[in-house]
Amino acid sequence: MASSVFRHAPPKACAMIESLRGLGYTTATALADIIDNSIAACADRLDITFIWLGTGSIISILDNGNGMTERELDKGMRLGEINPLETRKNNDLGRFGLGLKTASFSQCRRLTVASRKSGEMNCLRWDLDVIATSKDDGWYLLEGAHEESEKLLFPLNGYDTGSLVLWEVLDRIITPGFAEQDFLDLIDRVEQHLAMVFHRLLEGNNSSRLKIYINNKPVNPWNPFLIGHPAKSWSSPEVVFPSVDGVVMECHVLPHKDKLTESEFQSAAGPEGWTAQQGFYVLDITI
Repeated sequence: MASSVFRHAPPKACAMIESLRGLGYTTATALADIIDNSIAACADRLDITFIWLGTGSIISILDNGNGMTERELDKGMRLGEINPLETRKNNDLGRFGLGLKTASFSQCRRLTVASRKSGEMNCLRWDLDVIATSKDDGWYLLEGAHEESEKLLFPLNGYDTGSLVLWEVLDRIITPGFAEQDFLDLIDRVEQHLAMVFHRLLEGNNSSRLKIYINNKPVNPWNPFLIGHPAKSWSSPEVVFPSVDGVVMECHVLPHKDKLTESEFQSAAGPEGWTAQQGFYVLDITI
């Protein structure tokens, strides 16, 4: 049998990354993807910081998770490093090894990740402008933070282990006409989204619950089911699917507007309003 004839055909770095930037993230969903990584790293505290500097504005996400060694960070910063067919840990919320990068690229042109583990700091960054201007179209993963950004990594020094994700050159957020008030409105939308997506992990008073802060303000959980409200008279019993192990379904009917105060009605509507918030919610994931 004749040997196969083939050509080595790697994708162009600039073209590939610019294509990946259009996967449909909002700022809120992109941040939620980053938080998934922190949760998988056993973090129980996250500090998200929005810094308004006009076109030089910055967003950072700091966690107190397990951190990464140099080798682990290198692997985590490469695109498509993880095969989705591989067996994964139960607490691994990723699948394709793309989430951190594609979520970040959807919002910014410079992604820096620093991590502390085993007594040492490791830092790598992607800079899409460097890739765009390279003559040989290489996949250049850069060592360390940009020289003007090193001071932004200082908060990580307060942790024995943890990671900091830094978004700079926010070209998909700070677009022409985008003003400081728009930035403040964006922070509100992000807070509402995270309060909904992570409400089960944010609820309760136990020391192990997840705590998320945005500019030092705690994110309080938003429960879509009005659990415990006296006007909510009915919830379905749990329905178990015999053919699907571990899946349980409940139905919830929320009270009529007449049985809620105006503030309760507005709160229960959720970030996107009553109609958009109805539907299916995946609540219990073992992590």
